[in-house]
Parts: sequence; structure tokens; C-alpha cells
Amino acid sequence: MQSGERESTVESPQQGDPWEWTQDRYNNGVFSHALGTERERLGLLESLLDGSTRARLRALGLRAGHDVLEVGGGGGSVARWMAEQGARVTVTDLDTTFLEELADEGVRVLRHDLYTEDFPPDSFDVIHARYVVLHLPDPDKAVARLAGWLKPGGVLLLEEPESTLMVNSPHPAWRVVINAFTTHLGKTVGSDVNWARTLPVPLQKAGLVDVGLDARLQHIHGGNDEARWWRMSLEQSRAAIVAAGLAADADFEAAYRELASPDFHDLSLAVFAAWGRKAG
Repeated sequence: MQSGERESTVESPQQGDPWEWTQDRYNNGVFSHALGTERERLGLLESLLDGSTRARLRALGLRAGHDVLEVGGGGGSVARWMAEQGARVTVTDLDTTFLEELADEGVRVLRHDLYTEDFPPDSFDVIHARYVVLHLPDPDKAVARLAGWLKPGGVLLLEEPESTLMVNSPHPAWRVVINAFTTHLGKTVGSDVNWARTLPVPLQKAGLVDVGLDARLQHIHGGNDEARWWRMSLEQSRAAIVAAGLAADADFEAAYRELASPDFHDLSLAVFAAWGRKAG
């Protein structure tokens, strides 16, 4: 297959895998590419996170000629940037709708489930996943799978959010809604919004060496891109959250007023970046 051709999958799902996991977890109104606002929401997230991601990948030695895997590519900005650096990039997602155009830029685009579908061992010099692993039922086991696809000397970089500070916000309506949202994620997708706090231990357990960790706090100021991203994320799940009795429409409207106010300041997600290298 020539570089840039689109593919649907790699290897068949492992037989007898005990994990309780179905791809339709993302077709219930949470993070679905079918939602009219999802491309814009992902674009906002890229604008908030890409600078830090690029800096970390440079620091870890990404260079031209590397075989790179971008897992859960979303809107495709990281995969595109790595290809521009001269890397040979494979980008995957459960839904490649927003990634297809990258195939015309020489990027290998795969519809692929990291939780059930494999790559051969020793396939990649760099593997990167952002805001992906915490949504899987067994994140530690997912990390071990990713580590197994590294070449000797290859690097795995994970960037995952953690919400402890948010759920204790001093802003009353925002606190109600964000607690309802995190509960909803846990019940519908299975997301563990506190898993990132365990990093970098899962990378050590996966046998990686030269393990490192960095953490930073995102800031919400009324009306900024972080606030806009949160409003879009919340609105996508609002109907389901209200139907489940986790919050009321009045709570959402009050929270949106708080988020829009120029006087609103609060901490958003803590973003943990953890990395490790495969010995060899």
C-alpha cells in the first residue's frame, strides 16, 4: 500500500479478550463525530493544547524519518504537524471522518481500536496519545499495549486530563454542572477522570525506562477559549445529563452565565504529560 492510502484496520481483534469494551460508547452523544459542533470543539482543544504537545515531542527527540503513531487523532492537528517535521505518521481513531484529508498529505489513516486491535511489536519510534487513555475501561492495560508497539529506544508520550480541582470549584453553578458531567462520563463512556493522577506509574509497570512527568493547570477566564470549549463539551451532553437527573437545565444556564462573565476565573483541568522509553 502506498503512503497516504486510507485503510480501515490493521489486525483482527484478539480472540477471548475479557475487557468489556464496545466502540459504540462514543455514539451516545459524548464526543461523537456525528455531532454538528464536534469539529469546532476539537479545533478549540487543539488550539489550547498543541503548543505544549509540540514542545514535548521536540524535547523527546521527534525527528524526520521516525515511524510515529498518533492514537485517537481527533481533528488531526498533531498528526499533521508531525508529518510536517518529516516523520512517517500513522494516525488512528474509531471514527476517521476528520482525518481523511490527511491521507492526501502522506499520512497513513486507520480506523483502529487501540483497545482490541494490534500493531506488530517494534513498529514505532514515537507513540503519542492525548485525552484518550482515560476513556478506556482499563487504562493501565492500554498503556501496556501501547508500550508493546514501540521499537527498542522508542518513546511513548501520554497527555491526560484530571479534574479534581474542578469538582471543588468555588463557583456554585459551574461546580454542580461539572460534577454532573464527570459522573455522566463515568456512567456512559466509562471514563476515569482521576486516572491521570496515577501517572507515570503505569508506564513504569509497562516496563518503560527514563520515565518522566510534567503537569500543568489550564485556566478558565470568562469567555476565553477554555470557557468556550467547556460550554461546547457540556452542551453536547446536556440533554442526557438532565434526563438522568444529574443536573437541571437551570443549572446549565447559570453555569453558562458564569463562564461568560469577564469576572469568572477558575482552574480547569490539570494536564499530566508522562513519557517513557523502551529499553534497547
